[in-house]
Amino acid sequence: MKVNMWFVTITLSLSIYSFDSNRVSLEIKPQQSKIELKDTVIKVSEYFSFLYKRYDNDFKLWYDPYIIRLKEKDTVKIAKFSYENGSELNLRVSPNKRFVVLDNIIKGYIEDGDEKTLYENYQCDIIDLEQSAVIVGSIQTHCGGTWDKDDKWVDGDEIIFDGKAM
Repeated sequence: MKVNMWFVTITLSLSIYSFDSNRVSLEIKPQQSKIELKDTVIKVSEYFSFLYKRYDNDFKLWYDPYIIRLKEKDTVKIAKFSYENGSELNLRVSPNKRFVVLDNIIKGYIEDGDEKTLYENYQCDIIDLEQSAVIVGSIQTHCGGTWDKDDKWVDGDEIIFDGKAM
């Protein structure tokens, strides 16, 4: 009995520590969600690929993206990327294959008394593959844009990113 109580105490403490910093309540969902380790690689060019480490079956989102530098045989984290957020594997690659628009989706449950409501916030980031960093982050209203021939991310008549590295 003491062993079981000790195990419950440790498990509960780790759960509180792990999820305490999230603004969206994830206390119930991870126990029901089917998050699995599932390495998935998407080739972007002869120099770069994307690696996703985890998949959530319930939310249908991929998590933990990394950039694989194929020539250096190196896998690196994306600087300034919110790793608690997910993606739908909708990579939009610039014509020169240096920049990628990556979904940055926040999904979780908000609890209000006995009610749980699914919360979703769709954003995207522009990633510089050479720098392995977010160079334009938290774009929300312009994720539906497109790359033009000059590697600019445009939405209608508005230039969101000028195609120049920071």
